[in-house]
Amino acid sequence: MSRRDPADVKHHRGGIIADVAVMVVSGLLYGTCFPPFAWRWLAWVVLLPALFVLRRCHSGRGAFLGGVLASAGAVMTVAWLPRTVNIYFHQPIWLGWLMFAAVVLLMVVPPYAVVGAAYGRLCRLPTWMVPPAAASAWVAGEFFRSSVLTGNPWVLWGYSQSGVLPIMQIADITGVYGVTWLLALVSFSLVELMARWSGPRAAWPSVAVASACLVVALAYGEVRLARTSPATEATTVLIVQDNLDLGSQWHQDLYGRNLETYLRATLDELRKQPAALVVWPESAMTFFVEEEPAYQASIGSVLGPHKAQLVVGGPHRDVTATGETYFNSAFLIDPSGRPRLRYDKQRLLPFAEYFPFAWSDLLQRDFGKVRQFTAAAEPVILPTVAGPAGVVICNEAMFPDLSGDAVRRGAQLLINLTNDTWVSDATFSGIAFDMARFRAVEQRRYLVRASTAGPSAIVAPSGVVEVRSKLFTRATVRGSVHASSEVSVYERFGDVFAWVCVAIAIAALLGVLFW
Repeated sequence: MSRRDPADVKHHRGGIIADVAVMVVSGLLYGTCFPPFAWRWLAWVVLLPALFVLRRCHSGRGAFLGGVLASAGAVMTVAWLPRTVNIYFHQPIWLGWLMFAAVVLLMVVPPYAVVGAAYGRLCRLPTWMVPPAAASAWVAGEFFRSSVLTGNPWVLWGYSQSGVLPIMQIADITGVYGVTWLLALVSFSLVELMARWSGPRAAWPSVAVASACLVVALAYGEVRLARTSPATEATTVLIVQDNLDLGSQWHQDLYGRNLETYLRATLDELRKQPAALVVWPESAMTFFVEEEPAYQASIGSVLGPHKAQLVVGGPHRDVTATGETYFNSAFLIDPSGRPRLRYDKQRLLPFAEYFPFAWSDLLQRDFGKVRQFTAAAEPVILPTVAGPAGVVICNEAMFPDLSGDAVRRGAQLLINLTNDTWVSDATFSGIAFDMARFRAVEQRRYLVRASTAGPSAIVAPSGVVEVRSKLFTRATVRGSVHASSEVSVYERFGDVFAWVCVAIAIAALLGVLFW
């Protein structure tokens, strides 16, 4: 048996260390494309060094390096998780980092490891086919990550372009996956050009295709931004953001807490200037409003003189012979203070709203019955004075299918109630807002976002933020919204584009493997 030359071993080790370093740096820089840095332009080139390395890797090494790249990106964009586990769940910080590692290994690494393993093989295709096939594989990986287990669409590549209005507009056809595909197509085309620089003629067709796709997307974006929506009556909306924290544990003495603060802020603003619709965030009510006539009367005393409606987040309790069931809800309250209709949250947040591992005392969190919620079976559209409203609560804004379902059921505007106080991290709050902003473009609806700690905002169907609050402050946001009945391609067909990318990626890999 022959032994490997020590010099070869040393060279191999040096090579893998260098490759890992490239992945780590690229992943960390990828995180700067998102808030709080939000270097949007960097997203178009940030992964070029990493992709250049992956291009020449065999499948095993590519899978490993793809996982390293994903992990480094998570360090920049999910570093708030360990501290949140420590503060919110009252667990030691080491357990927070253990949960961070579990989330990354189970929900972040796998799709990018697969893409890393596949890219080297896809490079066997004709040069002009490599970038579209590789970009489709990347989209397939992100689509998989957003769909399996509980779904984890956090910091998909396309969300880096939130606020780049001409690029965002294609989301009404493709969803965020179209923006991801465009970013990936440009990046993979530039990598092919770099790899063939000594004889670049073969790479120019792929660069030309990427350039053409980018020009088409930008042209479509400019046309959409110049297009005016049909004139409908404007409705004035008032959002109250009081930056109040109830803590991580539920106590009976919190029952009814903060109502006076919200009422006082609302009354002060309504006296200055009337608003037809008032919106308070998720968890603004810490009581069962349907069971409390006195609290209803207090709310009515503020809303009634101004004939204003209120949409507000709070708990709902169903009592049956077999026990009590609790829901995280949004209520439409009429000017008298009485609840008129209720939306119950459909997609709950693991650990914070239900326990996926209820058998484990280590993972259990003693935070009282009212925080252990049940998921609703289907959405309810709230008939607000501004138009039929589809509601998404907190993390539901990350999942475009929920907003799409609401619009297909008749919603003419979207309302996102959220609690950002429990994390209190600028990275988390900024990214969550960027993701919600895409829902307005995809569905071509106004989005009203009411947050406990910000940003609270009104987003136009074009993605333009018309008004916005600052983070971690008490604030009010006032603006106008228009109901819309426009039917976007994405509303009608959903994630067809993402499924096409999945089919292209599979076909390309099968072609490489068997032909």
